[in-house]
Amino acid sequence: MPNNYFFNSFNHYYGDAVRILFLAGALIMLIGLPAVTNYLSIPAVFSVVGMLVLVLAAGLTSPKQIWDAGINVVISVIAFVVFETYAVNAYSERGMNDKFFVANMALGLIFLFAIYFGVKTFRGLMLAKKNN
Repeated sequence: MPNNYFFNSFNHYYGDAVRILFLAGALIMLIGLPAVTNYLSIPAVFSVVGMLVLVLAAGLTSPKQIWDAGINVVISVIAFVVFETYAVNAYSERGMNDKFFVANMALGLIFLFAIYFGVKTFRGLMLAKKNN
């Protein structure tokens, strides 16, 4: 596999892709939060804390730490469940043209990819540790 910005030369390491997806998710949340605050069933501070968690996890991502890859998977799964639940609820209440639905569907897609790349990274690091 070529060594570029998204994919490290380590076999099955996709932490850079997870990092970019986390930052993209946090950026979409930051830009979109003022427009969707009225739709949220939780205080806005929880969204702000979620953004901080994503940015901190992105900054901590490293090809040398298995625990970090595991945390990235857990964060991705939680984020996917939260955003897809909001997307399904928004669709059933207001339809496909709703900005809240579109934002949550986009975030759900981002975190679905983060799950995939996070699991591949976690598995790769576990296999590397097992082989050493």
